[in-house]
Amino acid sequence: MHALNQQSLGALVHLNSTTFRWRIAEKHQPNKWLVGISITCPDDNYEPMNKPNPSPSEPRCVEILSTDRSHPVRERIRVSATARAPLGPMDVRIGMLAMSVLPADLLQMNGQYGYQPPVPYIPGHEGVAVVLETGTGVSDLGIGDRVIPLGVFGLWADERVVRRQALAVVPAHGDALQQAMLSANPATAWVMLQHLVAVQPGEWVIQNAANSAVGQCVRQLAKHLGIALINVVRREDAIPHRNRDDTTEYWIADSGVAPSTLQHKVRAIAKEAPVVLGLDAIGGSASSAMASALSPGGLLSVYGMLSGEPCHIATEDLLFRRIAVRGFWLAQWFSDPANRTAAKAVFPSLMALDAIGLFKMNVEAVYDLDDVCDAVAHAGREQRGGKVLLSGKHFNPDN
Repeated sequence: MHALNQQSLGALVHLNSTTFRWRIAEKHQPNKWLVGISITCPDDNYEPMNKPNPSPSEPRCVEILSTDRSHPVRERIRVSATARAPLGPMDVRIGMLAMSVLPADLLQMNGQYGYQPPVPYIPGHEGVAVVLETGTGVSDLGIGDRVIPLGVFGLWADERVVRRQALAVVPAHGDALQQAMLSANPATAWVMLQHLVAVQPGEWVIQNAANSAVGQCVRQLAKHLGIALINVVRREDAIPHRNRDDTTEYWIADSGVAPSTLQHKVRAIAKEAPVVLGLDAIGGSASSAMASALSPGGLLSVYGMLSGEPCHIATEDLLFRRIAVRGFWLAQWFSDPANRTAAKAVFPSLMALDAIGLFKMNVEAVYDLDDVCDAVAHAGREQRGGKVLLSGKHFNPDN
């Protein structure tokens, strides 16, 4: 059904409720720390949801009916036909090409996110679209232009009507799947590397979950910016084979059980140079290990909750080594008036980097919007090899 035009990414493409096909250029080591949310999904013989079978002209949308985790996902999600909204003068009708299934989406549909919209709601924080129609006051966009909605919620749909000011134009010839993932993970990596600590030459940054989508972006950005980076994964076989002999990338396999073990491994790499910033996507005991690896006065930025456990930090690290621990939520950072000037430069910077092909995130599977239940279940698995995306009816896999 979908043929992916990818040069370096493996992708598992969903053909129907039980059939998949690999299209690969090379193997990828599976990510070891992705969202560990328990999601009940139907077996192969079960029709996942009540599909309204809309006519080809009717756009579809996904609706979350309940965030009660005691009920299986198939009872809480539906795909519905939706009427086309009228356009205002400064509105644009966009057709969604591809949409990410983010950890934020999974947390939100389980009632665990920082912002919970009233049900029913249409989920989806990130994607790429094509312009279908413009309002009478929009003169700088044409039909067929490719755009990324910024700060727009409810993107798991075939079509949306949004304000012109919420759209950023991207190259129409670009990889739609990579563009669909541009506004969340690369932005998170950019802000954490550029705006949390002023990392100086000779100083180091350390991150765990280094094979996650954010982790990949951190690696690519750090290399581009000349920031010395240590990547932590749980097992030796999680280190990408192509990076084992790369002297510009430093990897540590550490289970996180004994903080002193990671501390000694980090010192063997960084020597006496300060490790000033830690990026923690996991929480739990991993936070303690990361904090112990930082130099005195370092900052531990906790931006994920993949373990589902509270952060554990040794009291002596807080008291005597002055380790600071701060939560990071991209949406909150953008909404803070103190960051207004810096925030305006984030996406122009990312667009420029995307134009030179800096960001390459692994894609494991692409599901049609009708198969959203299967996509959600897939995205909730541990040890995936890449991101899971949804495709709308305007998606052309050959472009």
